[in-house]
Amino acid sequence: MAITYYMLQIPPYLFFILIITFGGAFAGFVTFLFRKYIRVKILRSHNEVTGFLFLSISSFYSLLLSFVVFVVWDQLNSTRSTVSKEGSYAMSLYRDIKFYPDTVESKQLMFVYLDFVFNVIDEEFPNMEHMQLSRKTTESFDRVFYKIEHLNPKTPFQTQLTAEMFNHLNELATYRGLRITSMETEIPAPMWFPIMLGAIITIFCAMLLDIEHTIMHVSLNSFLGVIIGILLFIIIMLDHPFTGSLEIHPKSYKQIFTMEQWDKELSTGKILNPK
Repeated sequence: MAITYYMLQIPPYLFFILIITFGGAFAGFVTFLFRKYIRVKILRSHNEVTGFLFLSISSFYSLLLSFVVFVVWDQLNSTRSTVSKEGSYAMSLYRDIKFYPDTVESKQLMFVYLDFVFNVIDEEFPNMEHMQLSRKTTESFDRVFYKIEHLNPKTPFQTQLTAEMFNHLNELATYRGLRITSMETEIPAPMWFPIMLGAIITIFCAMLLDIEHTIMHVSLNSFLGVIIGILLFIIIMLDHPFTGSLEIHPKSYKQIFTMEQWDKELSTGKILNPK
């Protein structure tokens, strides 16, 4: 489990303040020590070369961070799309079961299906938040497969509906599998070494610039550390789609329970006609 997962357990605003404070303080402090103990005058004659080197390195590093941000953002959007499609097929299957003509079989199947939906909401998504799988949800999903496989359609219309159920169930299984797989689509730990090393090299090159005013030099490098901290904050926040303040929620599955509740209220006459 990556260290970024544990970082996401910190409240987002506090984490943001901590990471930019650390970035700014680190860059400013090392710049201050450098100015204090290194003879800057030696660098004055090479300031043109140093400036070109800093521009080149900072450009490449910004390109690297932009690429990483794009990758994690694309992964997050892809996962959201997968969860959305999974929820759409889950609601379609719910309606297939709800309006299946054989009320006895449909009620038994609905009970099993709602048990699966409950486990997705109550156990599977909370487990994914902690980078863990849910055996209970998988078992309840298998029971849904078993129940649909043992339906006994008596008319051509019921046979057609059963085939439609299988189609939606298989699509649901496909996107559920993609969702579970996407739980592990985080930035590999070795990739963090070039990201952090690039930050250190960029700050070091900024230290080599010959700026006459010490406070100005320290302040500018501190701002550079803050900007790097902001970009790292964005990458970490987007790295785990089911953890942190940007985590994906099972909205469609919850909507199924809402629809079921509406149906019960309608059947008991609790919903009045609007005037």
